Amino acid sequence: MILDGRSIHLLREVIKNPNISSKELEKKYQLSRRQIGYSFEKINIWLRSKNMNEIERTNSGYFLVDKTLKSKLHLELNLDEEFGYENLNELSKMQRVNIILLMLLSKTEELSLVHFTSELKVSKNTVIDDLKQAKKLADGFNLELRYSRKYGYLIEGKEFNIRKLLISTIYKISKMDHGIERVRQIAQLSDEEIAEFRNRIEKVEQSLNLKFTDEKIEVMPYILLLILRRISQGMKMDSPCINYEGISDTKEYLATEEILRNFKDVPEEERLFITLHLLTTNVHWSEGLTEETIPDLIQALDEMLILFEKNTCIFLKDRDQLLQKLLLHMKPAYYRIKYNLTEVNEMYEIVKIVNHNFKELHHLVKKSIQPLVDLIGCDIPESEIVYLTMLIGGWLTRQGENISKRMKAVVVCPKGVSISRLMFSTLRELFPEFIFLDSLSIREFQEYPMDYDIVFAPVFLETPKKFFLVNSFLGYEEKKRLRKQVMHELYGYVPNELNVDGILEIIEKHCVIKDRKNLSKQLLEYN
Repeated sequence: MILDGRSIHLLREVIKNPNISSKELEKKYQLSRRQIGYSFEKINIWLRSKNMNEIERTNSGYFLVDKTLKSKLHLELNLDEEFGYENLNELSKMQRVNIILLMLLSKTEELSLVHFTSELKVSKNTVIDDLKQAKKLADGFNLELRYSRKYGYLIEGKEFNIRKLLISTIYKISKMDHGIERVRQIAQLSDEEIAEFRNRIEKVEQSLNLKFTDEKIEVMPYILLLILRRISQGMKMDSPCINYEGISDTKEYLATEEILRNFKDVPEEERLFITLHLLTTNVHWSEGLTEETIPDLIQALDEMLILFEKNTCIFLKDRDQLLQKLLLHMKPAYYRIKYNLTEVNEMYEIVKIVNHNFKELHHLVKKSIQPLVDLIGCDIPESEIVYLTMLIGGWLTRQGENISKRMKAVVVCPKGVSISRLMFSTLRELFPEFIFLDSLSIREFQEYPMDYDIVFAPVFLETPKKFFLVNSFLGYEEKKRLRKQVMHELYGYVPNELNVDGILEIIEKHCVIKDRKNLSKQLLEYN
């Protein structure tokens, strides 16, 4: 993972001067409190990925920095190289490629090799090599980068795909050191234009009763200005590719009136695209968030949490609060997924961190998202699932749950899907203290990538883990024997027999028992 320029400077400042306060950082770097907080969230994710202690913030606005952090950063990681910090005149190949793409997508004149060599301060041969890489990136968006004697270098293809590449490129350049300033200079945007559109976006926030994330609001003026530039140049959306019914009845559609103020004759398809951009922009906070624009979204999220609780045997506390957090994320994610606007590489490093540190949790979240898949009507990209994993993982940490410390089991059955599922369901009910990851065939088990502690199977298997041979169908007495055997081998004790009648008497004092016989049976099975 490579930190953006702002986070690099803040981390260096705190390492160099650990007694500095948040307010002093705000003043020195002309940043808001939210921007400082957002950068330190990213810094701590980076530190966790390197197995280093996080930087804590006190209630009084100061920072707690581990004494060994400075030496670790300098001696073990080679600070400047690891952070990807670039000299203004020493750009990496991919940084040059993204600058070339932005020049092509924001151009107001024909571009030749001379323009690129002058901007990048590299040789002609280097630019030719960079153009080959830029062509590959454009190909990934189903676009063609080519040279025309009449028009110079240009990118051709569906305008919807060109806009996707434009937005992706602006985000990538913004993460470079002095990235936003580079975007402004390359695109030849004036400070007045940017300030005007920043003001318009803030008015949109007010009308929608929400706050976009700092990262998004920082680049939105540039994105909107360049989209409107392309429209004025006659580069408009090709044919209707956005569902009018699903977009035009949103509050964001009405809010585009503020964005498009003073712009005449903007086609309806363009207004829908700008609405879609507002809808897909991540939100930091929203007042009175409901599902009115996406019917059944809350229900799908609730069903996802029910599946997660079933898969983990963990009861999620304060569900309504968690649902609101998930809704805040999933509303823009819904539109990103539906219109294939998720940036594939945007979360690549975070995905790697989650797969390394929260592999099992991520796996269990993925097993629980089918209600969202059914609602949206297509598969959910990995990077979007990662966000859900981080949100749910944070919630579990808050309530003191740690999946990594729970025993994890797999069920291996060669006898077909139906019998395998029955075994899996039976064993999960019999051992609610374990997390059952998957039901596998023998071939799947031999290549299974997840970490686990226990294997249940009706046939003998070679495994270094704890193995228990179980029948495909378990009767009442067999369940009791198996539970005692497993508990004894894992923990060195046999659970005492439950006094079920005594427990039922206590329960009856506090609630009505609808099915005493079935409850008694399930309590015995639990024991």
